[in-house]
Amino acid sequence: MKMKVGETLVLEQINDHAQIVRYRCKLAEIKDNALLIGYPIEEKTGKTPVLLNGTAYMAIYISDNQVFRFPTTFIQRISGQVPLMLMSFDGEDSMEGIQRRNYVRVEASLDIAIHSSEGAFRPFATMTSDIGGGGSLINLPNDTGIEEEDQIVSWIALPMTSGSYQYIKVQSRVIKIFNDKHTNGKRAAIKFLLQSERERQPIIRYCFEKQLEARKKLLELESHRHKG
Repeated sequence: MKMKVGETLVLEQINDHAQIVRYRCKLAEIKDNALLIGYPIEEKTGKTPVLLNGTAYMAIYISDNQVFRFPTTFIQRISGQVPLMLMSFDGEDSMEGIQRRNYVRVEASLDIAIHSSEGAFRPFATMTSDIGGGGSLINLPNDTGIEEEDQIVSWIALPMTSGSYQYIKVQSRVIKIFNDKHTNGKRAAIKFLLQSERERQPIIRYCFEKQLEARKKLLELESHRHKG
């Protein structure tokens, strides 16, 4: 894995309310022991924060098929025609992979529309029960006519933490249809057939944000317990 100039870097910081604040920036230069980044923008407000020398962050970098994280510290501003920020960097050996190619799945109730690639059944809308970079588990309404090994097109609405929705179209295949013992309802496991890892990035980003959300809730719970 090789970090690339121009790619997005996300800086995470936990504020006084045990909330994860995230800033997006672009990599301007990569050195052996330092990174130069453009001015970061807070995801929720769109504003540029005031960074204090010595402030520690957790950096998130997404390569083709994996998410990496590593600790970094803001060192100082670098003046020039384009002002930059100097961040500490211990090299790529310090980067920890947190989402590998088998793709972490998260529980998620997302709107999904299923179309047959060959006109084998009428299109129908339903909900997912989980999703990952490799596929999804969906709830099946009665009498859909869908069968195992069917080639389908999945239209999925991904709600991002920015408040916007990302709508994606994914070529897929039905792997398995089964009855859920807990709900007594019918479900289908579908596999995403994507042409490139770039197409998979919105799904991976969504799953990653869901994991951060769960981590944030855990931090808030621990904070309340500590105060109690």
